[in-house]
Amino acid sequence: MGQWRRGNQVIKGLARGARSAFYRLVTPVERIVGWRSKTLLPPAHLRMYYYGTLSPKAFDSGCEAARTELISRGLRPEHRVLDIGSGIGNLAISLIGYLRGGYEGVEIHPEAVAWCQRAITRRHPAFRFHRADLMSRAYNPGGQLSASAYRFPFPDKHFDVIFLASVFTHMLPDAVEQYLREISRLLAPGGMCVASYFLLNDETRTGIDAGHSFMSFRMEHPSGLCRLHDAAIPEAAVAHQETFVRRLHEQLGLRIQDVRRGGWWRGEAHDQDVLTVVPNPTNPAKAGSHVA
Repeated sequence: MGQWRRGNQVIKGLARGARSAFYRLVTPVERIVGWRSKTLLPPAHLRMYYYGTLSPKAFDSGCEAARTELISRGLRPEHRVLDIGSGIGNLAISLIGYLRGGYEGVEIHPEAVAWCQRAITRRHPAFRFHRADLMSRAYNPGGQLSASAYRFPFPDKHFDVIFLASVFTHMLPDAVEQYLREISRLLAPGGMCVASYFLLNDETRTGIDAGHSFMSFRMEHPSGLCRLHDAAIPEAAVAHQETFVRRLHEQLGLRIQDVRRGGWWRGEAHDQDVLTVVPNPTNPAKAGSHVA
């Protein structure tokens, strides 16, 4: 079994390398074709990596969706925004011309960060991007730092809005706990965090077990706190127990204000559960608490 698993990982690694090489061939071709887009457009190979398609409409839609998600929840021009998992800048690009308070993006993909720094920060210095060299078997296997011990390089109570789109869906429980501890530290009084998950509860488990889910999530993690889509590459997709997520928030001084339920467990692609979270002044984080 161990040999089969290692061989399977090698095959998947080769496949990822082949896809990456193909994506890079597309970028110079696109420069000749000259796609039209309503927004600043990242290179084709990066859009393929993040969106799985060359169509500029997919990136434009991603920009609009991120902007709408936050503005509908109360984002104002004077707010300071932290975008965890900033990718190829869809949220940043969508907020150019609107946001005055400042934007910090954090991402593990070095090429995405480099492109955002060149294409966005040089033109709009209030929008800044940072590389976090975190280890992820799915997305950054050579990373030097553990997400479960990572401290974001920003002062306490600094951000009015923190955004995580499809980040916790690729993290194991100990890393989720650390990130939420950091979010509790970084949120200013009156601030909010908007984050997406695959939440496991009685209803969603029924859809998974019936084979309807967008991702299979058949593999139980040893912690008992989540299910995995691929045991060989755990961070490929992770669904967390809702009871665990709620307990984390309570013990780390955060209050879940709203849950928008997604249809991922019914087979609706990428339709994740979205939590809106605020600081809980009546129940602040317990120093040194370990939830998981």
